[in-house]
Amino acid sequence: MRGDWCFVGHLPGKHRNPMTGKDEPNGTSILNIADPARPELVAHIPPEQDDDTCRAVQFARRDGRDYIVRVSEHEGAKSATGRKALEIFDVTDRAKPAFVSAITETPNGPLTWAHKGWWDAASGLYFVSVGEQGFRMGGHLCVWDLSTPSQPHFVARHWLAGQRESEPSVGERAPTMHHPIVDMKNKRAYLGYPWGGDLEVLDISDVAKPKRILHYSIAPTFNKGPHTLLPFMRVKVPDFAPGKGDTRDFILFCNEANNAKPSSVEVRTMLYVLDVTAWEHPMPVQTWRLADDPYASAGGRFGSHQFAETRDGELYDIARNDDLLFFAYFNAGMRVVDVRDPFRPREVGHYVPPVTDKTLDTYGHRVIQTNDVDIDRRGLAYLSDRAGTGLHVVEFDRSAI
Repeated sequence: MRGDWCFVGHLPGKHRNPMTGKDEPNGTSILNIADPARPELVAHIPPEQDDDTCRAVQFARRDGRDYIVRVSEHEGAKSATGRKALEIFDVTDRAKPAFVSAITETPNGPLTWAHKGWWDAASGLYFVSVGEQGFRMGGHLCVWDLSTPSQPHFVARHWLAGQRESEPSVGERAPTMHHPIVDMKNKRAYLGYPWGGDLEVLDISDVAKPKRILHYSIAPTFNKGPHTLLPFMRVKVPDFAPGKGDTRDFILFCNEANNAKPSSVEVRTMLYVLDVTAWEHPMPVQTWRLADDPYASAGGRFGSHQFAETRDGELYDIARNDDLLFFAYFNAGMRVVDVRDPFRPREVGHYVPPVTDKTLDTYGHRVIQTNDVDIDRRGLAYLSDRAGTGLHVVEFDRSAI
């Protein structure tokens, strides 16, 4: 989300482009949302190849022009074959996107993985999960300087022990980072590793030499590991003795449900509250998860996936957004969770989109699969559905809390 515009990355498939009347492989859509009740499609950027996944669109304004970068994966993120690319387009004229450049390799050779990134507009730095030759299958952090989008420049990499092929393996599958969330103001990068169970916080004061300042793991007991993280700092906690540790720092994170197949049984995914007031001794203090009934038995994926990370393209500030998390919860739609007291998260609202004739079958069930949520400048929530139902624009009445 940025201003009056919504940039949507699509999963593979082929659909009719209403502007041309022709069928096109799914890529990236650009929507005018000046009137959020009537989003208008103004452009579609097809992928380089059929069956590409064009995910994780990021927007930046550089030198008076507007750009997006998207992650393009062919033959799936879990396969080392096929083209993996970070593609940059000039979208200054929204109706006429123009290709600028593509990153398809690092100094080690062609990309073997590409998933999701974070483009800091002010610095031009792009932090992204990619795989490289010399590393086990999966993603780790790499950083490019995109301050001149036509001339990407590789800056740095960071990985967990066990990701390099030259290092001892640490399990059946190497750790894999999903994506970074970057707080450039405070020079911090927050990394979640669903495969491996880890989360890290990096000091990026010197971006060429990222330095770990926190490491925590929920492996192996609690399913896949951290997917999405947000800092929640300098929180005045109720029911603490005034002046006696009642102002505390937290990291909120969730892991990703993967229970689409009827035969799969897994520990429920959830929201975790990690107290990092003493960075050298992180301490879990609370969790929150949705009750099974009536969603767990409905089929498809049920459980947490992601909560809104940005508002109007900037890092989502929980305290400045009424202490609310907007939570994508697959077949349970979007859940709104109040975390003003991090020791007592509570749900204060939800929206489950209706199944339509466009909703696809998910492992034998036609159910909503709310995958991601983002917030626009007005505070409206935009929900993407990975089962083909579409994009939903939702307003939450804050006066009800």
